[in-house]
Amino acid sequence: MSNCIIGTSASESADPALLKQAHIGWIRQDFDIPFVDGVGGQLSDKYVRSKEQARRWVAQGFRMMGVSHGLGIGTYKPDATGQMAFHWQSELPDWYGEPGSDAFMANYQAVCRFLADDLRGIVDLWQIANELDIPLFVGPLSVTQAAKLLESGARGLKEGNPAALVGPNMGGIQRGYYLYGRLYRDASDVLDYVGIDGYLGTWEPGPPQLWSERIALLHELTGKPVLINEWGFASRGEVLREGELPSGAPLCQSRKWQFSWGDGHTPAGQAAFVREAFRAFAKQKAHLMGLFFYRWEDQSHCWQCGAPDCPIETAWGLVDLHGAPKPSFTAFREGVEMLVG
Repeated sequence: MSNCIIGTSASESADPALLKQAHIGWIRQDFDIPFVDGVGGQLSDKYVRSKEQARRWVAQGFRMMGVSHGLGIGTYKPDATGQMAFHWQSELPDWYGEPGSDAFMANYQAVCRFLADDLRGIVDLWQIANELDIPLFVGPLSVTQAAKLLESGARGLKEGNPAALVGPNMGGIQRGYYLYGRLYRDASDVLDYVGIDGYLGTWEPGPPQLWSERIALLHELTGKPVLINEWGFASRGEVLREGELPSGAPLCQSRKWQFSWGDGHTPAGQAAFVREAFRAFAKQKAHLMGLFFYRWEDQSHCWQCGAPDCPIETAWGLVDLHGAPKPSFTAFREGVEMLVG
């Protein structure tokens, strides 16, 4: 295999042998705020466990992509009328400072400096926070504050480990266009790649072939190699009929997709999407640093609304809930062999 990064997001229980059969050599893992009471203070139990898990992955022959922490997460809960309403859940301790403030930015840079230094030799590649161009993750920050957070994170990570590869990820080119412009003007010196997430045919319209155009555009815009931090196609879920979902309502309200492609959101449809996506990746191989499929395994509940029968966050895996390969597993393995073999 070549040096192209091939990775995924996977739970601790994922089968290492099966991951390697799919030619997956990298694992993407989140790292929460490491300190209980302030920078340099007591380490949290959750961070210590995350570090131990990362070490286990490395011991099993994988390389690690770390994701520095965000501000919190947005989810959906039914209101008094039964409609799904957005709820922001902050995950920041009081000592961190007001989100967007100078103190907050300084703490974020210091935390990232610690993470990169403390995980040196374990984590070789970093993603700064996650999709700060969308409400589910950016929370109370303005777009200019989000750009500053990403720059602060990048500088902190490089200070902690100058040899680490560092970059952001956006939920889409159009929503992230301002952030790309600011970052690769103001912080290009500490950014090693341009990252992008994309769910063509599921979260957004378009065929998998569009990946080729997207990679070329990002490379032209930033001059950096492109890393696809998340990509995939849901293997379950019906498609909305016109007018079925009220304007502004989340997809969890109807538990159906707005977009589709090919034969639809089925296991066979997912496999076909994966095959075509790899053909698109191959056309831009010279500009492609690598890719992380989202995700390795299906999930029992939708993290956005908590429902077990909601397809929105449950059917993205290459393997099912029991760890058995889906048709997309074979398509993925063959796609990697075609791309980098």
